[in-house]
Parts: sequence; structure tokens; C-alpha cells
Amino acid sequence: MEFLITGGAFLGAALGRSFKVPILIPACFLIVVMLLVSAGSPNFTFFRTVVKIGVLIISLELGYLVGLISTDLAAARQGFRSLWSRSRTHSGHNSHQARLR
Repeated sequence: MEFLITGGAFLGAALGRSFKVPILIPACFLIVVMLLVSAGSPNFTFFRTVVKIGVLIISLELGYLVGLISTDLAAARQGFRSLWSRSRTHSGHNSHQARLR
């Protein structure tokens, strides 16, 4: 079960970095199909299958959210770096002109 949760979270993070929200619909559908196919084994009960589907879809969606946030953080960090380098360039230029006066 832990392997499925971790795999769902990593899959969700990869989807979150690359795709928009509608990709979650076919991904969730595939998860449901995979778990229903594996539910044919004798040690699976209906309740256990439903719980696994719910937990796996939640981990997929949380992973997707983490993927979105990591993409936004990378973009924000890049914007902050360019802003920081511009402000250092301009402040260094102004202090140099102040020394020349």
C-alpha cells in the first residue's frame, strides 16, 4: 500500500510539472481500472479496494499539487534572481556615480 501511495504521489508530481489539471481525469480513471483489475485476487475485499482507490487518488492529487508548487517556486526563484541582479547592478552604478561627484 505504501508503494502505491508513493508511486501515486511521484506520478502526480510529474504530471503537475508538465500538464494542466484535465490530465488528472484519465490518470484517475487508469488508477481505478488498475485497482479493479487487481481486485480479482482472493485476498481483496470490496471495502479494501474502495479504500485503496480513494487513497491512491488523493496521493495522486496531492503529488500534482506539489508538482505545481515546485514549478511555481522555480519560476519565482528565477524571477527573484533576475530582479536581484538588476537591483545590484543599478545600486552599484548609482554608488559609483555618487563617488565620482
